Amino acid sequence: MARTDELLSIIAAQKINTHFQPIITANGQSIFAYEALSRGPVDSSLHSPIHLFDEAKQQQQLFALESICRRKAIEKFTRQQLQGKLFLNVSPETLLQQDHYQGLTLDLINNFGLKPEQVVIEITEHSPTHDYELMCRAVKHYQGEGFSIALDDLGTGYSSLKLWSEVHPEYVKIDRHFVSGIEKDKIKRDFVRSIVEIARAVKSQVIAEGIETRQEFETLSEMGVDYLQGYYFARPSPEPMQQISKTAKNVWKQIKESREIYKEQGQVGQLKIDIPPVTPDTLVDEVAALFDQNEYWFSVPVVSAGIPVGIIKRSRLLQKLSKPFGRDLYVKKPVSQILDDDFIVVERHTRLEKVSQQVTQRNRSHLEEDFIITENGYYFGIGQVIDLLKIITEMQIKSAQNSNPLTGLPGNVLIQEHIDQLIKNKKPFVTCYFDLDNFKPYNDQYGYAKGDEILINLANLLKKHRHPDIDFVGHVGGDDYVVVFRSANWQTYVERILQEFIQHRQSFYNPDDLDDNGIWAEDRFGEKRFFSLMSISVAAIDSESANLGSANDIASRLSLIKHEAKHVKGNSLVAELSGSIISIISGNEANASCNIRELDLV
Repeated sequence: MARTDELLSIIAAQKINTHFQPIITANGQSIFAYEALSRGPVDSSLHSPIHLFDEAKQQQQLFALESICRRKAIEKFTRQQLQGKLFLNVSPETLLQQDHYQGLTLDLINNFGLKPEQVVIEITEHSPTHDYELMCRAVKHYQGEGFSIALDDLGTGYSSLKLWSEVHPEYVKIDRHFVSGIEKDKIKRDFVRSIVEIARAVKSQVIAEGIETRQEFETLSEMGVDYLQGYYFARPSPEPMQQISKTAKNVWKQIKESREIYKEQGQVGQLKIDIPPVTPDTLVDEVAALFDQNEYWFSVPVVSAGIPVGIIKRSRLLQKLSKPFGRDLYVKKPVSQILDDDFIVVERHTRLEKVSQQVTQRNRSHLEEDFIITENGYYFGIGQVIDLLKIITEMQIKSAQNSNPLTGLPGNVLIQEHIDQLIKNKKPFVTCYFDLDNFKPYNDQYGYAKGDEILINLANLLKKHRHPDIDFVGHVGGDDYVVVFRSANWQTYVERILQEFIQHRQSFYNPDDLDDNGIWAEDRFGEKRFFSLMSISVAAIDSESANLGSANDIASRLSLIKHEAKHVKGNSLVAELSGSIISIISGNEANASCNIRELDLV
């Protein structure tokens, strides 16, 4: 009863505090909008918005409360002369009420001098919404008055995807759950990529909310979301910031600089040809003139609001115009009537190998046609198949020349190039050097065929226990391998490799040698002595360790760390992390626990 009286008092006195949180562009350079967030009085048990709106819903006062919240938000937004759009939260329950006051928001913005195109109605989904017909009518009413619609908490509610397909909102907001730790979670990244692709197809824009770390900012910026929101940029405030912090701008600058390097990373952006696009209403005659002036252009992209919608191919256009009465039929028509909307479009950072697969899977008659390159869904340039095939061939020749013939893994040259590229792009990584202990005596005793089986087995283990998209596996030669991890859980991967190797080791030896825990064989001096069962010594170093300016520097340092690792009997992992040398794994059994101790290397 006390809360009921308290709520009625708040509504009667209109004691609502309005905070604003900025929504910024994905490049971190400007503020796109502000979301208005309402709170109860600070000294009230209903200060929390969750408690405040839950109580209003229970007391059938939700519309009365939201009316006050909207008026306060619009008033303070205009009083502070905040730039950009204003996002206003609207609960579905108020939209579905039959006595809902139609036109309230339009009246409010007219009173305060705002235009409908400056306001976005953000529909929050906290409870089931079953009456879709009425929901769609309400949303279309707002859109009819000139307001844009945003769908909140995409992926968490009861009906968000269905609602998206039915009301076609201009904006969708990805819930915080899918943003938290996204740089370490492939499933979350795949989910967000899917949402971005769907949004591009239905012409919605994506807002990722709840960003709290630089890593989340970097990852989402690179994935093509349109706008970002969260504590990393600014907490909600009655008087919000009106400029982006230098930190956020600098982070984007670093992202942009790293994106400018394509050739070494084998991305399709390096094939870009700068062919200016035309719009759908451009006349066919104008495009024909462009082809006449540029004999090496095989196609011209058609773009609407920055998004590719089609492509005009030189050969097909000339074919149409060369027919009887062809020029009379087509030259004064817009290209929208003749464009080809069946074209390949690839993101700027797509691997060349993946683009090659897409191209070669096309119908034979389309194999030589150009493809469109985009950046975050927007037109970036044209790619030609002849250039793609040429560079793929060069890469395959280079790979064949520099790969290990037994395992097929990249060799020294490619390993060094990969590490140097990461250093140049200032990407964090950990380099792990895997060395098989007691492999030579095994090879001598059991023969080279069995030895090759061991080397292939280890190569497969290294490829199995890593992230295939971001971690790199190489074969230095003999029984030495390198894995360059960008995965945050690299230590877990190493532990699994060592554990599984111990399990596989049972099949490498005959029963007598297993009982003896080793073999008798000649050492390098020709003397017979006992060698323990094979194990793996791992030396690791991270990119944060000082004075590591090249792959050669890392190799030199790893040589010292490996020496320490090989002093340990059985499997071992010794690492230099942020300049400190520590022994992380020491033990020969598959279930050996990690022992972390600090070491000194002289």
